[in-house]
Amino acid sequence: MEENLENKPEAPEGIPAEETQPAEDISLSDAMTGVYTEPGATFEAVKNSKKRSYWIVPIILAIVLTLVASFLVINDEELYSEIKTMQTKAAKERLEERVKEGKMTQEQMDQAMEQTEKFMDKSSPFFLVSAVLGPIIGGFLILFVRGLVLWGVLKIFKGTATYMLIICVLGLASMIDIISTVINTVLAIVMGKLTVNIGPALFITKDMVGESLAKLLGHFDLIAIWYLIVLGIGLGAVSNLKSSKTIPVVFALWLIWIVLISFLNLPFAGR
Repeated sequence: MEENLENKPEAPEGIPAEETQPAEDISLSDAMTGVYTEPGATFEAVKNSKKRSYWIVPIILAIVLTLVASFLVINDEELYSEIKTMQTKAAKERLEERVKEGKMTQEQMDQAMEQTEKFMDKSSPFFLVSAVLGPIIGGFLILFVRGLVLWGVLKIFKGTATYMLIICVLGLASMIDIISTVINTVLAIVMGKLTVNIGPALFITKDMVGESLAKLLGHFDLIAIWYLIVLGIGLGAVSNLKSSKTIPVVFALWLIWIVLISFLNLPFAGR
């Protein structure tokens, strides 16, 4: 026994023995709840963890909840009618442009519109498949593309985060998107308005300010601001950068994105 005690390595001078033990990895549940309560400390713990799979469960939860929300919206006749009208109008405008450019005839346009209306029928197998596969494929695709963009931008600022650490931050930050999905779905069903959130969208319509400006203002909701702040804190923590630098970067990228999708009618409208 005495020999074992003599051979036991001593703690470095000035550091208690119990503090020399390696810290345990933060658990998934603690990481998911910590995003709401202590984002800075949570993302620091994620950075120091050996695991890089913290993103998987939050993203799956966000996608499942999006599918549930889509089901509820589609089965609300008022909201479904609005979706159908918007999609049909967008398709008609694209086809009319092609006719003007001489890329298709009026007859071909009429046939294409007929196919579009069949596709938009919620009993159509194509519609149901797209309603399910769209959020699944889109959710993962947007995650990885967004992670690549942020990784590249942070490299410019000498950030040290790996690509997978940034994916972990994005995945965990989607816990805030879950709250957004729940609130926005309830508001949409109650108000009978498809694009609504806790922000200017509660009070304005496209008839009041124009379609593009209404779309732009519709992105400014309180939960979106919360999400962006937490995302900035997380990116700063895992990149060894000050959040006073990463938060403005996140907001700048977000502003560029929402201006593009609002005024150039880009096909994706994610945050």
